[in-house]
Amino acid sequence: MKHTIDIRTAHKIEVLNVTQQIADLVRGVEDGLAYISVPHTTAALIINEDDAELRVDIANTAAHLLDDLEPFTHARKGNPNAAAHIFSALAGASLTLAVEGGRLALGTYQNVLLIELDGPKTRELTVRLWAL
Repeated sequence: MKHTIDIRTAHKIEVLNVTQQIADLVRGVEDGLAYISVPHTTAALIINEDDAELRVDIANTAAHLLDDLEPFTHARKGNPNAAAHIFSALAGASLTLAVEGGRLALGTYQNVLLIELDGPKTRELTVRLWAL
């Protein structure tokens, strides 16, 4: 079963917790798998703690991690978002999570976080569910 969630981002770089939106979809699956993807090359998905200060730290890291590698060849073509593409490739654009008892099988402090790297934009989150 495939579901799509639209997420509107507000900043060039930001980290959003999307765990609840996904959890709402898996309630009907007793046991199975959830494949979550963001079909964009300048956004990423990670599992991490949902702490406001940590979200800022992740966003700041995304903004500055690749600074020493500039200038990027991609930018010569009028595309100022090469760092966003590279960070997305390093972090990843999909996750596969177990569903147990109608809930995402996440640890106490684990959450699904969407990293916007080239916003603000409307991002699509695709969730595919398989019951086992």
